This record gives sequence, C-alpha cells and structure tokens, in this order.
Amino acid sequence: MKKIGIMTNPKRDIDLEYTKNVIGFLQNKAHIYIEDEIIPYLPKDHGFTLLTAQNAKELDFVVILGGDGTILDSLALMDYADVPLLGINLGRLGFLAAAERYEWQYYLDLALKGTYRLEQRSLLSMEHMGNKRIALNDVVIFRACEEGGVISLDVYIDNVLLAEYFADGIIISTPTGSTAYSLAAGGPIMSPKTEAILLNPINPHSLSNRAIIIGPDETVKIILKKGGAEVRCDGDFYAKAVDSVFTFSLHETKARFVVFEKHNFYTNVYKKIK
Repeated sequence: MKKIGIMTNPKRDIDLEYTKNVIGFLQNKAHIYIEDEIIPYLPKDHGFTLLTAQNAKELDFVVILGGDGTILDSLALMDYADVPLLGINLGRLGFLAAAERYEWQYYLDLALKGTYRLEQRSLLSMEHMGNKRIALNDVVIFRACEEGGVISLDVYIDNVLLAEYFADGIIISTPTGSTAYSLAAGGPIMSPKTEAILLNPINPHSLSNRAIIIGPDETVKIILKKGGAEVRCDGDFYAKAVDSVFTFSLHETKARFVVFEKHNFYTNVYKKIK
C-alpha cells in the first residue's frame, strides 16, 4: 500500500472541503500522513499518521492543496525532503501544480496507478553570515524603505566582478522562479529542466544592466555595499541586512514534482499569463 502525505492551506480550502474529499478518496487506498494543520478539522480518532520532516522521506508522494505559495511553504516545512510533490491548485496561477481543483480525482487516480513521471527542479542555496537557506523559487534582496533610495550591490561570478548595480534590488532565481517575481520584473522565462541561476536587477539605474543567466557550477557572490536591504527567501522574510555578503549556488539536491503525460510547461505558461 502506498504511503501518501497530505498538506493544505486552510485559507485557500475553506473548511478543508477539498482536503477532506482527497482524504476520503485515499482512505482505503493508501496509508495517509497528514500535517498538523489538518488535525483540528478531523475527528479525534482519525487514525492517520502525523506528517513530519523526518518521515516525509518515506512517502511515495505528498499531495499539496493550495497555490504556489502553499507548495513553497510545504517544501520548507518538510525541510526540503527528497519526496515527490503533487500539487492541486486552489490558487490563482498554480505554475507548480499538477492538477486544477476540478480535476484532482482524475490525476490522483493516475498517481495511485503510478502513471506519472517525476520532474526534477533545481534548488538555490544561500549563505549569509554563517547561516544557510534553501529556496525553490528565489531570493530577493530589496531596498529596505522608500526613503533610503537605491542600494549598491557588487556582483561577482566565481570571484570575478560582473557588475556594480545601483538599483532597488536584485532577484536571484532558479529556473522554477523565473515565472514568479522575476517575470514580473521583466526577466526571461526558463524551462524548469534548465540547471542555472538567473540574476535579475530590479529597476537598475543603467540601461546596460540586464538579467543574466549563469551556469550550474558557478557561484554568485553579492556584496551589499551601500544602503539597507530586506531579504526574502521564496517570499518569506529572512532578514534585514547592511554591509553584508551573500553567496549563492545550486544546491546539491533537487525538488521532485509529479507531472503527467498531458502536462506541458510551455502550454501551461501560455494559458496562465496570456
């Protein structure tokens, strides 16, 4: 019997309507692991196993109900465990989801039968003042306040100076994150199968500053020389920074997503941003 985890966003799934339906569908077909957010909505004798970062690695896959933000948060809560993710989109865009809310049963049935493939996606590793963080989408270094004006950033690739940016900030993105904030900031769309890091300055004060894509084995060092910045990892606040050095590289592990035969990244992008 398959071991399947379930994670959800109660703000997207009011009264956990979809989540309860998914649980009911899987109840006699798999051993179910649920995150603690779901427990208050279930009977006390539900009999399911609590999903943790430690046992997530044992699962065949994890069903995540919500938007892209829910998938990002769920992956972090599982401490980026090497477990396939099957997203059911209850949000607006849902670039990371394998199925929409109206078709979840069809695709979940295919997943139970093993009729799917796994798509690996690069993770971004950041080091800052002895701390390490991982991101699936991006890290954003943005000026801390309107009154502070632009910030000054020196960007090095493998210790060779690339550019000095005077800008509102910079986005350090994976190919997966190329369809997130970076896209809104004028960056290119990259296939999630690409192994690379995308650097996209935000409102640079020079017409010659453009987004740049660097190779998977290269390391990015960014020195915040002037001004205060706020740093966000996958949309979540990380820290405020001044006179700081950040180092970025692709993480040694990858995230794995359940995708189906009908899934096509380019068709999906066109449908969602047209």
